[in-house]
Amino acid sequence: MNLDFFGTEISVKKLIDSALYILFVLAVYLILKRILKITFNKAGGKKASPAQKQRIKTISQMLSSILRYLFLIIVLLVILSILGVNVTSLLAGLGILTAVVGLAFQDMIKDFIAGIAIIAENQFSVGDTVIAQADGFKGTVTNIGLKTTEVTSDKGEVKIMANHNIDGLINCSRNKLS
Repeated sequence: MNLDFFGTEISVKKLIDSALYILFVLAVYLILKRILKITFNKAGGKKASPAQKQRIKTISQMLSSILRYLFLIIVLLVILSILGVNVTSLLAGLGILTAVVGLAFQDMIKDFIAGIAIIAENQFSVGDTVIAQADGFKGTVTNIGLKTTEVTSDKGEVKIMANHNIDGLINCSRNKLS
């Protein structure tokens, strides 16, 4: 048995199979989301400092967002497949588009990856006193984002550094000799 959907014939079997596939993907998505939430809640427990809690929250939100977008893309591709769109050529086109966008936004992507590394590796935290070796700028870290880091000097000057340009930063707030 076939259904007519805006001039496109869709078999009921294909529709049911696709619905079951979407339900399966939804179940996997919800399970992974729950696992992420439990994992990050345990990591950001009572013993975590406010800076660690902020770092965990940032990473949690980022992974949750990536997971949500993957789910939506899969559902969209299944729906397009039901409607008779050649998904294979669409995926190839998306691959090319991703490469073009990646080249256009490579500095932003570098900043994003460097920001994740700074947060994940706990290289410095908000409140740490740092010195930029390149120009000798000394100040307190006031904000760490995925794209930029802000350092404020004693005079109130604010230096905003792209995360991928942070090289040779001396953290004066940590002493490893103890």
